[in-house]
Amino acid sequence: MPLRRPSRAEILELGRVRHLQLTESELDDMHELVCDSLAAYDSLEQIPEPLRRVTPALRELGERPEPEQDPHNAVVRNCSVQMVNASGPLAGRKVGIKDTIAIAGIPMGGASRVLYDFTPVSDAPVVTRILEAGGHITAVLNTDDFAFSGAGHTSAHGVMTNPADPKHTAGGSSGGSAIAVATNLVDMAMGGDQGGSIRIPAAWTGTVGHKPTHGLVPYTGILGFDMTLDHIGPHARTVADAALLLSVVAGKDEDYLDPRQPASMPRQDFLGSLTTDLKGLRIAVVREGFEGPYATDEVNRAVRKAIQVLPGLGAIVEEVSVPEHLRVPFIWNAVASEGGLATFYSGHHAYQHKGWYDTRLMSAMGRGVKTHGGDFSPSAKAGILMAAYMAHAYEGVFYGRARNLANDLTRVYNRVFESFDLVVMPTTPQTAHEVPVSPDADRKAFVRMALNMVGNCAAHDLTGHPSISVPCRDIQRLPVGLMFSGRHFEDATVLRAAHAYEHAVR
Repeated sequence: MPLRRPSRAEILELGRVRHLQLTESELDDMHELVCDSLAAYDSLEQIPEPLRRVTPALRELGERPEPEQDPHNAVVRNCSVQMVNASGPLAGRKVGIKDTIAIAGIPMGGASRVLYDFTPVSDAPVVTRILEAGGHITAVLNTDDFAFSGAGHTSAHGVMTNPADPKHTAGGSSGGSAIAVATNLVDMAMGGDQGGSIRIPAAWTGTVGHKPTHGLVPYTGILGFDMTLDHIGPHARTVADAALLLSVVAGKDEDYLDPRQPASMPRQDFLGSLTTDLKGLRIAVVREGFEGPYATDEVNRAVRKAIQVLPGLGAIVEEVSVPEHLRVPFIWNAVASEGGLATFYSGHHAYQHKGWYDTRLMSAMGRGVKTHGGDFSPSAKAGILMAAYMAHAYEGVFYGRARNLANDLTRVYNRVFESFDLVVMPTTPQTAHEVPVSPDADRKAFVRMALNMVGNCAAHDLTGHPSISVPCRDIQRLPVGLMFSGRHFEDATVLRAAHAYEHAVR
């Protein structure tokens, strides 16, 4: 059946929106030319679209657990996905998958009523790798609405509460992944990170969260945010388990060509690189990581105390100043907001790259926005409106300026890494937020708490450097995260430092 042809009135409106200033005579000609050109799309529609391979696995869709089984709201739905007689490094391990990652036959909603139970027909490469390594996927895990918050309070499935103190949130957006690990619902989990969404909930729940180097792990088959910020990585109770899971999911995706990945990348033995000492490593304490409007004495004292352990492990530790670090919130906000707007309104796919396009998701997201855009969370709505205004009023100039400044920040940190192997600072400036009141009671407060913790984490989403949060020990109140970051594709060094600290204070 041919595609529907536009009416003359539709062409007139499209021209108006695009500022084409069509004359009456132009309008008639353009209407005919567009309708004629659609014959090529009629032919395109008849060509079968290539299908991605689906991992041969037993797939069983379960239900959402009862509150007494999951009191902190980690799980969107239980499931059972595993290969028959699979063996490998994850054999016998239960793995949780964030509700932004495609598992064939299992609904994926981004914890939002906008997309709401879209069901993928193929697996994300990270899912394939987990299954082929013997992993048993047992849960789809909660997240903030389309991952647009770091606080863990905007999911359509409800607030993700903190196992350390249920009066506080678990952090976001990958709060369900951190909770499921912390409460032993799974052995390890996958989370996403665009502004700290792996490391923030890890810090707030006292678990381990690693954001790999940008492009180390393929992002294909995962709800995107901005291609320059998208990262996917492991949550675990120990650094060793995080390194194990990273070893399984890392590497070039030769089949589907994720444009975030470089042409080649070094192979690393993440688990085998772990040691209990830091001999030979130079570590820079970034002064500005302890500053900023949301810095708290409680967190700064805990992290400074943790850093005092490092020289005893053989590290050379010096304080440095990176003034550009304090620009991060302003730079990241522009990239994330305008980039997120473009992604949401293009079906979670950016144009102009050679990677895989999930056309079913593009259609589902586009239709969902048109019919249920009112169901975006208040935080997402505020971000969309601000980004739409900036894109309309200033033609994307501030997105471009922010990306240019992000590239400059990358060069600044690369210069630091010429003299140091790692940098260290608090993961978040404050501990976990209190569970907020309903957005209907105080919508402005609800929105304003969404992103006030991202400053340190977001730095290395902008630069793409690997970064890990490991819990500080001997904390009297809520958990505090210690964050190590390192050179591009030297994730093994970042994991080694976190493991050595973890071992020293256990």
